[in-house]
Amino acid sequence: MTTDPGQGHQARVIGDASVDWFLALGETTGPDAVSASYLWESIAAPMLSPIAGGSALVDDIVRKALQLRIGDQGSVVGGSLPDQALKDPNWPELVRTYSVWKLVNRRIGSTDRVWRMERFLGWHPPDSVVEQPDSNWTDRRKACLYIEDANLHFRSHAASWQEALDAGADHIVVRQTGNLGNGELWDEAIRLHADRLTLVCAVGDLRREGAPIGKPLSWERTAQDVVSGIQNRPELAAARRVVVLLAMSGAVIVERDGPSLVLFDPFNQEGDWERNRPGIGFGAGSCTLASLVTEFTCNPDNPDLGAAAQMGLMSARGMFDGGYEASRGTQGWRLEFPADRVAGLIAGGEAAENPFQVAEIQNRMGWRLFETAFAGSFRDAAHHIALQGERAAGQEIPIERMGGWSSVDRIEIESMRSVRNIIAEYLATSRKGRPLNLAVFGPPGSGKSFAIKQMAKELTTGGARISILEFNMSQFRNVDELPAALQRVRDHAVQETLPLVFWDEFDCALSGHELGWLVSFLAPMQDGIFIEAGNPRPIGPAIFVFAGGTHATMDSFRRRALELPSTKATDFLSRLRGYVNILGPNPDGPTDQTFPLRRAMLLRAILSGRSPHIFSRENLRIDPGILNAFLDAPKYLHGSRSMESIVEMSALHGALRYERSSLPAIHQIALHVDAEAFMNLVEQEDQKPA
Repeated sequence: MTTDPGQGHQARVIGDASVDWFLALGETTGPDAVSASYLWESIAAPMLSPIAGGSALVDDIVRKALQLRIGDQGSVVGGSLPDQALKDPNWPELVRTYSVWKLVNRRIGSTDRVWRMERFLGWHPPDSVVEQPDSNWTDRRKACLYIEDANLHFRSHAASWQEALDAGADHIVVRQTGNLGNGELWDEAIRLHADRLTLVCAVGDLRREGAPIGKPLSWERTAQDVVSGIQNRPELAAARRVVVLLAMSGAVIVERDGPSLVLFDPFNQEGDWERNRPGIGFGAGSCTLASLVTEFTCNPDNPDLGAAAQMGLMSARGMFDGGYEASRGTQGWRLEFPADRVAGLIAGGEAAENPFQVAEIQNRMGWRLFETAFAGSFRDAAHHIALQGERAAGQEIPIERMGGWSSVDRIEIESMRSVRNIIAEYLATSRKGRPLNLAVFGPPGSGKSFAIKQMAKELTTGGARISILEFNMSQFRNVDELPAALQRVRDHAVQETLPLVFWDEFDCALSGHELGWLVSFLAPMQDGIFIEAGNPRPIGPAIFVFAGGTHATMDSFRRRALELPSTKATDFLSRLRGYVNILGPNPDGPTDQTFPLRRAMLLRAILSGRSPHIFSRENLRIDPGILNAFLDAPKYLHGSRSMESIVEMSALHGALRYERSSLPAIHQIALHVDAEAFMNLVEQEDQKPA
């Protein structure tokens, strides 16, 4: 890097720099290689590549982004790394990190190959700090000062940063990694420039330091948890703002003196986007940081941090999706950070469609992002989603999908993700001594089994070997039939597949005794054994899903169970590790506003499965009156099964549009809805949004 003070807008970059040494393995190297002699003859030799990291990487990206945005008006003042540091892996005066890189599939199932980090080997701290103040900081007008504080020697070495802090800048951005809000550097920055100070940190650091920010369940909960986590730490909240990065899925901007913002991908919560892309997102945070610094430098009087964070997140995804770049130089092959590509995205270059939305965070119970981000009503959104699909019409609304199941209800999403997290932890446990016990409730026809099966399908695509078994307890004549069912579960476990077992209608009566089955499940749930012909049999690893048949919610089941001491309900409940209430297409009560959205997504799913020919690309061809009837029917008598039945009875074979003439006879419709109300809605076309 060169020092170029220039004129006009300026950015100054100081702080902990590093040299990141990448050991890039060829296709035939690594732990799966057949023999050392084979490797000796292989032409796919490992590459050892030095990458300028830390403050040096941010400096490089910002320099190139400013050149693209404002040409030679922009300048970056920073210190260059010594040439020797990029040649000697043991150079003692800088942080050195070491990692292994491999060619991996761009996405799971794809054939494209890109360079990504496979594993991080560790790092070595510098022996001392040698960075000196840069005398070229000549014009602090319209300037941004960026400080990389990696919790190393730099933060306590005042000679390296005191002059820069004394000179000040219009905006000061500090990235801290570990031990947030501490150190001599931070104390001095708060004392001198709290009103112009922006802290950037990763949500993982906040969690490690005790902030009660749960694993991602809903965007609303994550956003509120982050705001609370910052506000409860006075040393952080003293800054003008704190930007918390949520991997490559979003960010939360916590403002001290104004409304806080959440940037979110409606279709991917924290960690979701990366899940089907192998590798580690090394350098993603630097992309977003560089975008913020570029925006502060170009628009110091009125920076648009929401837009800057969006561009930064898109550039991070672009960097990771395309991988690092391999090039041949005088010293042979080497890997390089794709700085030109990242800078181009930050500067507003062509990129894939921007998926990120920005919304103000509300500090109240039950807050939904829909209310902040979407201009219309839930009913308006349902109409658009039914006709055009989730991505085309519902971008502002967080939508959770697991296989073919989807939901927009915050409580339902949080419950399903919580159960998925519990299952994922169980799958990751090497020793599974007993089954994992879960429960799912919902009205008849709500799709309880479907939701869990779709979750299992998603986990299967991630590599888990899951087999599904179903037993309806209402069809068991007596308790003597249970061991045979458990033996089938045991057989699947022996075959090294993980059985996911639905105990449907587990809350039905046994020999006239209400909730009589609960006692029989206590030993299998707790000890992982059952008795067959007087002999104990181990069940092995399994996931038990107890699906309610007579109770629509966990609260209803719990209240009734506790009224019957003989059922051992307390023991049964204590063995459950999670539950979910599935809402279904009918209103969950007078305050339920999201049921039209659930109906819209369910209708599209049913029609796309049974009659894909009535779709033109993503657009559903349907009579507006029929759509109104499906969305606004007072009640589906058998839940989602009633919606499916009306579609199945309709004459759609060979049709290109769902016409009124396609509907079944009114007496057939009456089996599933109030037929008169349904047909009245069919006749009312004026309910659709403008």
